[in-house]
Amino acid sequence: MGLLHKNVSFETVPINFLDLRGNLAIRSGQTNITVPAIELPDGTFIYDSFRDSKPSRDAHREHVATGKNYARLIDLGLGTSKSEWAVWYDLFFPQLDQQIIGEEQRLYFTSDSRLGPHGYQKLLALDRQELIRRAKMNVQPLVEFLREHPNQYFQGAHPGQVDYIIFGRYAYCRMLDPVLTKEIWDEQGEELRNWIRKLSQAYNGHAQLLFDSL
Repeated sequence: MGLLHKNVSFETVPINFLDLRGNLAIRSGQTNITVPAIELPDGTFIYDSFRDSKPSRDAHREHVATGKNYARLIDLGLGTSKSEWAVWYDLFFPQLDQQIIGEEQRLYFTSDSRLGPHGYQKLLALDRQELIRRAKMNVQPLVEFLREHPNQYFQGAHPGQVDYIIFGRYAYCRMLDPVLTKEIWDEQGEELRNWIRKLSQAYNGHAQLLFDSL
């Protein structure tokens, strides 16, 4: 959405786990490359949300800035770098597991080399209700912020990088389990529900089209 915000044309190319550690890693020269990643016309790859924003920001300075520094603070809270916030991947792991098809894909996805010793079994054995509780706890500050700033986005009067980082977490959940996502996100308050609706319909309904394609 940051690229749409900047009005930068792009093409999306779906890949699988084996592509990520195989062809894409070789082409990019980055063994630990993650997705989403951007391949620039000169062959350079960038795969960090905040580094992603720099080339487009430098090349399109006439467009609205996206609040990079503020967004970084938000991401550190909603990300998975700290144990208390490492909930989204853990909670939706069973749903993600169901999306992995093909023997070779599954061997890699479930491997100890990827998830650590017995990591696959440990993730499936986690207390789902506790994870849901923690997820709702993570969302609650967002609800409170929107209540204190009615009819606004997290970035302000218009959506920006802060909104796109948060919406990225929502979209990850929504693509994997719409029912659980509704419980955790939409049902926490009208303010957050309205914000989700506006971001889903932004840029000619780009996100909503993806949600509806499932």
